[in-house]
Amino acid sequence: MKFTTLLMDADDTIFDFPKCEYAALKNTLETFGLNFTDEVHESFSSINSRLWKEFENNRITCADLRIQRFRELIEKCFNGMQNADQLASEYIDRLSQQAILIDGAYDALKMLSEYFSIYIITNGLKKVQRGRFGKTEISRFIKKLYISDEMNVQKPRKEFFDMVLSDIEEKDGRRVLVVGDSLTSDMQGGRNAGIATCLYDPHDKVAMPEERCDYKIRDLREIMMISSEDRK
Repeated sequence: MKFTTLLMDADDTIFDFPKCEYAALKNTLETFGLNFTDEVHESFSSINSRLWKEFENNRITCADLRIQRFRELIEKCFNGMQNADQLASEYIDRLSQQAILIDGAYDALKMLSEYFSIYIITNGLKKVQRGRFGKTEISRFIKKLYISDEMNVQKPRKEFFDMVLSDIEEKDGRRVLVVGDSLTSDMQGGRNAGIATCLYDPHDKVAMPEERCDYKIRDLREIMMISSEDRK
């Protein structure tokens, strides 16, 4: 096999993040007597995505992100009439219980784990990610979680990947493949670390060639074909 080791993203690669986010936000707002609508969810999702990009670019801290997204949501949708800290804490608790997998992810990970050492690399919050992985049987296919919130450095920074590469069993970086859905954190991070990258793009949104990607797949099981190739 060309690769022995997979560094896999969590959200939108293994977990169905939109569904997890939707359920967690709905439960959070209803707990505080706030009206949940699809429009409210769309506003939160947009705010959250923007702030995560700022976090990736080292413009805000993870702690700032955790609160700021609710400050902005409250101002936009609820006239500022709620405590952002309380909402943020409740949302983290709720999200940590949401372990909805992308269709086919369980079977794919089960198969891949027979041929590869699988590690998770995520910018998610430690309470959320450890809670979710603890609630699903896919944990038995994963050797270790690397969570930016615990490492004090995030994807796509080279330091994040250097820490991971120094810790995993495989010491030949040429045999390591980054797999994820994000061009800016997963693919760019792999590029920064000098290791191969594979974009998970189930809806075929990204045109190839893309300079940050060595490979692109629409199904996680396609990794088997990639690793069997003699060359890129």
